[in-house]
Amino acid sequence: MKKARLWKVLALLFLAISIAFSGCTQTEKPTETAATTPTTQPPEKVEYKIKMTTGSPTGTYYIALTSIASVVSKYNPDIYATAIPGGGSAANARGVGSGEVPISLSTSMVAYFAYTGTGTFEGEKYPKLRAMAPAHPLIVSFIVKADSDMKTIYDLKGKRVAIGEAGSGDAVAAEVVLKEAGIWDDIIKVNVGDPESWNMVKLGTVDAAIHHTSLPNPNLYEESMSTPIRLLEIPDELADKITEKYPYFSKYVGKKDSYNGMDSDVKVLAAPVILITNEDVPEDLVYKFTKTYWEHFDEVKKSAPFLETVNRDNPMAGISIPLHPGAYKYWTEIGVEVPEKLKP
Repeated sequence: MKKARLWKVLALLFLAISIAFSGCTQTEKPTETAATTPTTQPPEKVEYKIKMTTGSPTGTYYIALTSIASVVSKYNPDIYATAIPGGGSAANARGVGSGEVPISLSTSMVAYFAYTGTGTFEGEKYPKLRAMAPAHPLIVSFIVKADSDMKTIYDLKGKRVAIGEAGSGDAVAAEVVLKEAGIWDDIIKVNVGDPESWNMVKLGTVDAAIHHTSLPNPNLYEESMSTPIRLLEIPDELADKITEKYPYFSKYVGKKDSYNGMDSDVKVLAAPVILITNEDVPEDLVYKFTKTYWEHFDEVKKSAPFLETVNRDNPMAGISIPLHPGAYKYWTEIGVEVPEKLKP
């Protein structure tokens, strides 16, 4: 019996050693698999190889630029573009403005601050930052429950409003709009951002919350299934005043049914996300990139459906910094009227 047990132990020990040895051998000489082999390789000879920073790997910037990069590379044999995760609007503006990154995405508002050295970029100026084209708009959404008595942002006077975390895009947009409305000092400000701010609206601990985001925002849309919501209107006279003073805003109409509880269209403001570049990037590259993006837009948006909201009728709306000469060349070629302030 003891001998039998001994043989079993020795057999198991031999098996363990064999497996361990086999594992070591595989480590020393790995085999190529679908998971470890790149799906695409850059052509051996291309004139432009560019890496574009984005946002988080699950965010809209990464999704959009990955799709744009694929389409631009497909139709331009001399360009090989890729998108890599990054830090979002502010980080992208710094990277492009400093010349470290050739092309990226940022909100028009952040790009304006970086270009002028104002707002959240006070004392930090990037005068070589240039615009190329519009991407999806971010809507200045003052959100209330659908059964609220409030209709326009003027009704926020005396109310508790979640304005976003200090220094955030939400907070900046809230301050601009509510100051121009003349009620900034008449609201009870709560510096809380998403998703806490929306939860506070649901619980009634605040009366409204600002979300500077896409419309619809997927998370808010899902939440509206259980708690119907709608947006407060920004009246025309106020919107005209704001867009004239702040070039990164444009007028926008939020469509009914964007959320459960939105039973009609509503007039709001948008600050678009824009493609940005540096003035030192070659004109030929920027021209081809802009042209391909715009002329193959239907293909681009297949992988980034939120780009459906891009303002195709007025592509210059909300762009806040001068165009790159390559982009300007394309837009004028197709007959787009470029405002004087956006000309190179």
